[in-house]
Amino acid sequence: MESSPPGPNAELIVAASEFAAAVKEFNGDPVKQRQLLKEADRLRLLLETPMDVLVKQWEMSQCIAAMNLLVELDVLEAIPKQGSISSKDLAEIVKVDESAIGRALKLIVAFGIGVEPAPNVFALNANAFVFLKGAAREFFQFMIDQTGPFLKLPEYFRTHKQEDLYDLNKSPYAWAVGMEGQSYYDAISSDPRKLHNFDFTMATSEQVTPILGMFPWASMKEQVEADTSRAFVVDIGGGRGQLLKAIQKEAPNGFGAKMILQDRPDVLASLTAADTPGIEKMPYDFFTPQPVKSMAFPDFASWLTHTLQMHIFCKEMVKNIASAMGPTSRFIIADMIMPEKVEIGTEVTPYWMDFNLMMLNGTEKSKKQFEEILDAAGLEIVKIYPFAFGCHTNIECRLKTGGASL
Repeated sequence: MESSPPGPNAELIVAASEFAAAVKEFNGDPVKQRQLLKEADRLRLLLETPMDVLVKQWEMSQCIAAMNLLVELDVLEAIPKQGSISSKDLAEIVKVDESAIGRALKLIVAFGIGVEPAPNVFALNANAFVFLKGAAREFFQFMIDQTGPFLKLPEYFRTHKQEDLYDLNKSPYAWAVGMEGQSYYDAISSDPRKLHNFDFTMATSEQVTPILGMFPWASMKEQVEADTSRAFVVDIGGGRGQLLKAIQKEAPNGFGAKMILQDRPDVLASLTAADTPGIEKMPYDFFTPQPVKSMAFPDFASWLTHTLQMHIFCKEMVKNIASAMGPTSRFIIADMIMPEKVEIGTEVTPYWMDFNLMMLNGTEKSKKQFEEILDAAGLEIVKIYPFAFGCHTNIECRLKTGGASL
């Protein structure tokens, strides 16, 4: 890297020059796009004053409130998919005051969501389409559902003991919605709309969470085809099967072996055969012994993401997995590895995700924490496969060399 020019804006000048050069070479690659977004964020951080930071948070909170209004009252649904419509006509359709509709629409347009081709006339754009039914509306609604409980965190910590945060039946979310004594998943499952939005969000997370491009699934073809009577991949807590469906792109038909999706009965009941082609569904509580035994290499792969609870619960779950493993079995943890130290302008995903997981007694983990959990279950890391950008990895694990299953 060239030496920084002198002056108070030296770091900003260098960052801007590097960003401009990267933009010139940008070819639409999704990984490079994520890198550019991070660099753009870094430029803003270098430019912002402390008051800019404060005001930006206020702006975003108002934008989210405006979008919630427009989504819940079906205002965006009333805008033609092609063409435009006035705020007056929209108000007639949804039976809401025109000025309220107009103010909310103008605010989201200022954030790049929708357009205003003429005064008080609005149209959808690509950013607005994602908030419609059939797109990712449920993702946004899930986020809104989490927001109320987030705002109650101060009161949660005022009224609870420190150790309550590690009790599965005393999660901040369940407490906030009046269901303390039950787990986060029980609280979510109690409301069909919330459960649907939760499942939809998990299923669509592939758009922002990489699945392929790490562990070499295609390279397992010969080993799996040697004995197709044993399961190829068992996906624990796999939601709507997004991991297994992605793996099928590299391992068509599971190379002739079983691909098993394990989750709560209510989650699996919402899936049809068309939703999970070539995938066997199996209800499973991961706090109980793993029912699938003696699997084929790489015969135990789990999309065991950050939904792992705090250490004591992680160890219990991983021990159940280890008990089903043989010498050639592999346990694949698909997750993020938390950096040891946070840097300004770095990839923010692991940090907001870690804070979010606090609502359900979960946490993201460092490499050292993963090693501690695996060691307690008699497992060891074989190799870590990082994604090209960010903190996402696949961690390949096996029974400790010379050891037996627990």
